[in-house]
Amino acid sequence: MTKKEYVEVIKSIRAMLASSVDAKCTCPKTKCEWHGRCHECVRIHRHYGDHVPNCMQFMFQDRIRELARAAEMTAEPKAKTPDEYWDHVRMVAPLKKRKTPSRPRSARR
Repeated sequence: MTKKEYVEVIKSIRAMLASSVDAKCTCPKTKCEWHGRCHECVRIHRHYGDHVPNCMQFMFQDRIRELARAAEMTAEPKAKTPDEYWDHVRMVAPLKKRKTPSRPRSARR
């Protein structure tokens, strides 16, 4: 890729980020405490490193199935966390309100 092509890729990414394309959380786990807070969700998955966030799994599933088939193996989806587990979490360990950090006066405009 040339420098000029790279600049065009970056411009395309910036335009996509400025639009509403792919801005909504697509995770089907709507009861999850981090649903819609994608940055935090990805941080959690990176920390534990045990699986890819649900919203990104589609990128890997077909490729993994093909690889498993070539190795004469099978690939089975992991069982999802039941909704009632999230209901239980909210009941026994409710989320405390987070304080929004205030910005210093010099940063306000």
